[in-house]
Amino acid sequence: MEYASYIFLGLFALALGFLLAKLMDKSTIATWQTKSSHFQSLYEESVRREQKSKDEFITATEKLRAELKSEENERFQIQNRLIRKETELEGLVNKWREQKSEMQALQKKFSEEFENLAQRILEQKSEKFTLQNQKNIAHILDPLKEKLTSFETKIEKTNSDFLKGHIQLEQQLKYLNEQNLKISEEANNLTNALKGSSKTQGNWGEMILEKVLEKSGLTKGREYRVQQHFKDENGLSKLPDVVVYLPNEKKMIIDSKVSLKAYERYINSDDEQEKAGHLKAHVKSMETHLKGLKDKNYELLGGNSTPDFILMFVPIEPALFLAQSENSNFFYSAFQDNILMVSPTTLLSTLRTVDMVWSNEKQQQNAVQIAKHAGDLYDKFVNLIEGLDEVGNRIDSTKSTYDKAMKKLTGKQNLIKDVTSLKEMGVTSKKVLNSKWTETQ
Repeated sequence: MEYASYIFLGLFALALGFLLAKLMDKSTIATWQTKSSHFQSLYEESVRREQKSKDEFITATEKLRAELKSEENERFQIQNRLIRKETELEGLVNKWREQKSEMQALQKKFSEEFENLAQRILEQKSEKFTLQNQKNIAHILDPLKEKLTSFETKIEKTNSDFLKGHIQLEQQLKYLNEQNLKISEEANNLTNALKGSSKTQGNWGEMILEKVLEKSGLTKGREYRVQQHFKDENGLSKLPDVVVYLPNEKKMIIDSKVSLKAYERYINSDDEQEKAGHLKAHVKSMETHLKGLKDKNYELLGGNSTPDFILMFVPIEPALFLAQSENSNFFYSAFQDNILMVSPTTLLSTLRTVDMVWSNEKQQQNAVQIAKHAGDLYDKFVNLIEGLDEVGNRIDSTKSTYDKAMKKLTGKQNLIKDVTSLKEMGVTSKKVLNSKWTETQ
């Protein structure tokens, strides 16, 4: 609309000048020609300003589109992580159900077989057992019952630990959803932190690191420690920000003292030349910090104190990605020195993985204990069977001895006949032999 107005005014001015030229003298015509040239200059200046405004509008639009695309990519990545976590959760739930069914079936089968076997043994030997033998069996079975109870307790604890891991995974998915909703809020906090002093930036970075550690599922003082004091092989003191412990006496160190002043200037600058200078300063600051981290020589701690990896924590993800895009060898160079650069998202994923490793380690330890108790239980059961066989053999041996003795009493030329004949001969005695023994003769 502004273009059309300018063109219309220009044409109108030319037409008016032409008409007035017919009516005026040469002096007046010269004056109007001067004014016409002035109007023409104003018109051309307006066109240039309009074009400049249009170019600036296009540039701003493209910048907004790029920012919008970045936000959409970030949201897409979070959605993909949610999908992967949900798939992982579903797989773990199915696996847990299968394992639980197998454990219950095995427990039921074992209990039924043991009950049937014990019942058969007791039925075969019950008529031959004396009261003392029954006490001996109870003395054997009571410890076995305790072992069975302990075995069931271990199985329930394993199922409980798996259920806790399942709940933790659900909490992680919930946390990722909450993170997706808090992007705008964190962006505002980030803006305020970048505009603050170095101390404000440091406090804000420590707060972000503390939140990540709290959400990781790890326990402070057990799976990780803050500001733990070490001495290296040369006797020099080392005080890393955070030490994360892993199974098998492994560990990682987290460093969080990254300066982002140059990045703040880069973000707030509108001049392209200044932005380029601030970008170089930002990359240089990151490289300097990386070198300083390498020069701390944590590998000289020695023994079990030597870390497997050092995590260089950058609380602002775009600052880390910007440095990587400017220096493509940044990550690779750090990795060669066993240093991993992490943002809040990648650090949380790493610590969640550590938490899952600890959970698996505890489950494996429980599985080993269950297997050991199962082996001990089997050995006890074998000993019980052997003891019952020995008791049965002794009962059979006693029965055989009893039968032989009875044959001596009731067989041909047995002792009962001899003793009875003595009585018939008039031998005097205080006791009388039971008639059942004399009636069989």
